[in-house]
Amino acid sequence: MKICNWNVRTLYQSGNVAQVAREMTRRDTDIISETHWTGRGKIQIAEGETIIYSGRDDNIHRECVAILMSKKASSALIDWTPVNERIILARFFSKQIKLTLVHIYTPTEDAEDQVKDEFYARLQEVLERRNRHDMLI
Repeated sequence: MKICNWNVRTLYQSGNVAQVAREMTRRDTDIISETHWTGRGKIQIAEGETIIYSGRDDNIHRECVAILMSKKASSALIDWTPVNERIILARFFSKQIKLTLVHIYTPTEDAEDQVKDEFYARLQEVLERRNRHDMLI
């Protein structure tokens, strides 16, 4: 599996999902992460790729995380957990070992200390609960 963390700015605008999916195929990439979708869910797009996402509930398009997966990666997906608007967890079958991918949208350095402390405490909880036998990315 070829994993890429690509800040595509947003897939919220019309046509961006298809454009990124084409680029993902062109670059032979299986997983791409992105931000700016609200709510939580899983969508299969027309090209066959799948998006899992975890965002805010207040319809503000920031601090949201998502993972765009190729057909191959989608078929290897075991399960996924939308933790909050900054953390999403996905677990995959792979050839030798299962893989846990934790995608995060970290608060910036100028964020309030309380926001940063809450984020890192929640991330630590997620990492402690993960399957210890999985490869962690």
